[in-house]
Amino acid sequence: SISTHTHNMKKLVTFFLLVILLLEITISVDSQNPSLLKFVLQWPPTYCIILNSATQPGRCKEPILQHNLTLHGVWPADQRGYSITCTAPPDPNWNQVFTAAVENQLMAFWPPLREKSQKRDLWKHEWRAHGACGRTTPQVYFNTAIKINNMLQKGNLFNYLKTSGIIACNSLSFAKKDIVDAIRKVFVQVLDVYLTCIPIDATNKTHVYLSEVTLCTNLGGTSFISCPSQATPTSCSTGARIMLPHPKLQTVTIAAAATATATTEIPRRNRSRWDISYV
Repeated sequence: SISTHTHNMKKLVTFFLLVILLLEITISVDSQNPSLLKFVLQWPPTYCIILNSATQPGRCKEPILQHNLTLHGVWPADQRGYSITCTAPPDPNWNQVFTAAVENQLMAFWPPLREKSQKRDLWKHEWRAHGACGRTTPQVYFNTAIKINNMLQKGNLFNYLKTSGIIACNSLSFAKKDIVDAIRKVFVQVLDVYLTCIPIDATNKTHVYLSEVTLCTNLGGTSFISCPSQATPTSCSTGARIMLPHPKLQTVTIAAAATATATTEIPRRNRSRWDISYV
């Protein structure tokens, strides 16, 4: 009968709606499941350029480092390579987390760059903003950072660039492929990495500054893996030549920097490119 047919159609529609809802929930949950870690390294002179020109500018500690790529943070990410967001749990007992041995190792490759920033401030921020989303403990998080850094056999990623002739120079520029090829010497096999760049100024369309290099690892931080390809073009994919700038003169006054907290509102997903709110 018509009524029976209508009833069956309603049941079928309801069933399909439930299936769609369950799929959406599954996709949403999967997208927030950590699948890998992003080991995000930054070029200090570029970080300082961004910091100096922020809406609320700040200053870097001087002398500005220019022979190392320092760690910005270790960010749990989903299978697409997007950083996972979460609500941080209550702070642990930091004195138990940051033993003298751990602090000394972290300072070697993860120093705070911002003026007046205490060494633990950056690490605490990165745990609250990213590390806690990896569903692990602070002790495991920071020991994983140390473990990943120790996989760089030449001690610092800049040493891999330097041996390929890629150096900080205000008159030299490089193709993205050359930088990526130099970074790939870290790995046993060919793996993909992320590069992040910033414009030199509003008028320069031919050159950009290297800002960050992201290496990807498995969740345990025991082996490097390819960073997932992303549909959105990166800031280094415009065809522009890439430069590693020397430190620039900091025009921000110490008094202004002391009262500023350099925060630039950016969509959460893209925040890895421009986030200078960390200390």
